[in-house]
Amino acid sequence: MFDNSGRINRRNYIRSVGAASVAGLASLAGCSGDSSTDDTSGDGNEGGATTGTASQNTITLQANSPAAEGSVHGDAAAMVGDIVSSRTDGAIEVEAFRNSELGGQAQSIQDISSGALDMYVIPYALTAIVDQREAQVFDAPYMYDPDNPYEDIYEKTDPQDSEPARRVIENLAEQADIRSLGAVAQGTRRVSLNVADGTEPPRNPEMLSNYTMRAVPISMYAEALKGLGAQTTNIDFSEVPQALATGSVDGQENPYNIIRSSQIYEEQTHIIETDHMHVPLAVLINEGVFQDLSDSQQQVFYDAVREIQPQATETLRSNLEDTKQLFRDEGLTIVTPDQIEYEAYRSATRANIREQFSDLRDTIESLAHDDYSA
Repeated sequence: MFDNSGRINRRNYIRSVGAASVAGLASLAGCSGDSSTDDTSGDGNEGGATTGTASQNTITLQANSPAAEGSVHGDAAAMVGDIVSSRTDGAIEVEAFRNSELGGQAQSIQDISSGALDMYVIPYALTAIVDQREAQVFDAPYMYDPDNPYEDIYEKTDPQDSEPARRVIENLAEQADIRSLGAVAQGTRRVSLNVADGTEPPRNPEMLSNYTMRAVPISMYAEALKGLGAQTTNIDFSEVPQALATGSVDGQENPYNIIRSSQIYEEQTHIIETDHMHVPLAVLINEGVFQDLSDSQQQVFYDAVREIQPQATETLRSNLEDTKQLFRDEGLTIVTPDQIEYEAYRSATRANIREQFSDLRDTIESLAHDDYSA
């Protein structure tokens, strides 16, 4: 975390800039101020860096992502940063790191909470790593409108317009010093499997119970997969391709773009379009960093997340058919929702979530596009 002097200097500088309108930040950016630079080297980097010269004093916030460049997940922080830099005339910059350069998921969630990291882009459910159960509601399976899921995500997770989202996000900020600025869509999660030759692919939860699948080691994800009927086991994501190749697990679940980028498809025979989760990627910021911003600067960040949402949606949708064709060309069989007992999967999964997350049922129902009954 920042030492006390570093935090005070940055707070004083940002607030002095924020005293003017955002449009006037250019004239203030040239004022001299604290020119010390916090250590930003390696995995143990401090929270954002404050850099300055006689001609300019710039606040640089560091953002981490586990994903690669060219994906929505990997590029979201950079996209937000471009808008923030433009709107503040360069007074605030976001330095985007990808491929977990600043630490893995567990470390990064802990670091965003402690203030050792400024920003992180990750599904809400990962906040369970710092014992925050409630934010997992945003990742509940079969919750968003299946006909318009990404736009529904943006509406339901908006910390400015959605009252349920605002309450959950304020609780997260108060209890863990993690604030969400909003979300972009990661994609729709589907099941991928190795199905033996001559065997019918699993079309309902009873048939899926014959398969052992890797589950994300977060309760909402694991319970979603159990609701679908699968037997589950915990394996680090980096080990999934090898586990599939050796047969120690039969399958896993992820959006198409991740199945492609991780080359998981090379070790699978089928994709079952269960479409069980439409996942929002939260753009997270440390609460201390956020509170150091002026009101106008906070609004710039909120606006930036909203503005990149259409681009995120277009990127996901434009790449979908190309990815599915690649999978077919590689010999995978894609089983579509109309070829499975979709309602059986949906009903069983919702019933399990209602049972396992009974304390969060009211919040889930307040966010869902329907009454979230089984």
